[in-house]
Amino acid sequence: MEPGTPPRSPRRGPVRHFDNVLSAYRAAAADLDRRFLEAFFGEDGAPRLGDVELWSRISSQAYFALLFSQLETEINELCGALIRHRRSGDDWMERRAWEILGQRDVRNIHFMDRVALLTRKGGTVYNRIKELYDTRNKIAHGDLLTESLDVADIAKDIERIAVQLKGVT
Repeated sequence: MEPGTPPRSPRRGPVRHFDNVLSAYRAAAADLDRRFLEAFFGEDGAPRLGDVELWSRISSQAYFALLFSQLETEINELCGALIRHRRSGDDWMERRAWEILGQRDVRNIHFMDRVALLTRKGGTVYNRIKELYDTRNKIAHGDLLTESLDVADIAKDIERIAVQLKGVT
């Protein structure tokens, strides 16, 4: 999507608003790249160069948090659907734990426990979500990471994960 193009309506693909968030990030990143070049090659480049690098880090971390929130929403929806499906079984022995889980809002189940309901704990997908979750927590709780995030690569991971999780329910 080109800068200035209105966002597409939410889709029901791998993650609801994911494409719009990623498009907004790409537009912001392109603008920051332009500013970076202007600062680097402009007469006053030295003082502004650090500002542009900081803005870029802040922007990438903010967009990462938005993209992760889309994954979290998808996980919430998938967990809710899984719990509802498992609670509807005929065999009480199989559904009893699911009935307990179903008595509370899925958001009141710890996030990584929700992930464990959908993936093999300790598996590749679980571990990658855990890495992303740890990064999200650092950012959400006020730490500004010193390293840059490759939001485009992380976005591919999140989309891949969301597609894989769809097959669980």
